[in-house]
Amino acid sequence: MSKKNLTILIAAIVLVGLVFVGIYASRQHSAVTTSQTVSSSSPQDVAPGLYPNEIKNNSTAVGFTIKNIAVENNTDPISGKVVSDHLELTLVNTTAKPLTGFEVYYTMTDAKTQQKEGYYKQLTGFTLAPNATSTIHFDNQTGDGHFSANKSSLYYKSSDAIDFAVQVSAPGYVVQNIQATKAAGGAETKD
Repeated sequence: MSKKNLTILIAAIVLVGLVFVGIYASRQHSAVTTSQTVSSSSPQDVAPGLYPNEIKNNSTAVGFTIKNIAVENNTDPISGKVVSDHLELTLVNTTAKPLTGFEVYYTMTDAKTQQKEGYYKQLTGFTLAPNATSTIHFDNQTGDGHFSANKSSLYYKSSDAIDFAVQVSAPGYVVQNIQATKAAGGAETKD
């Protein structure tokens, strides 16, 4: 191959690379812009990944507890009917004042492949009343106590057992932790 042809080939490869970088940057910018205006369009709700844990709480006082976690065989608390599998947390406020500013970070690990994903959520709009118990759902439903979830995550795509580790934080109170395992079989399979 002549020097001239080699130079043309290298220039073409660089040009193609720049085009792909431009397309990728444009998509990333578009996703960030959209997520700033529509909270349910966060990149964490679309692209599976191991996102960083943004909880920065070093408090030591206990102000709430996690009473229960459900990751499969969920039921509607009012009707008792089976609903789609999702991450569900029941929190108890042990103080005499309302708690707000909750953050949640959860990881899920495929028990067979050891693939791991992690998601951080601010529970905007959620208030836990004084001395009350309330359940939050990561199920893409609307209404009080319902938050978005990534439908492309391991939780919905893997048929292996999935191990969950969850942290819940509220300003001024110690971070609470809980774990659970979703049995093998995939979403919606009664175990």
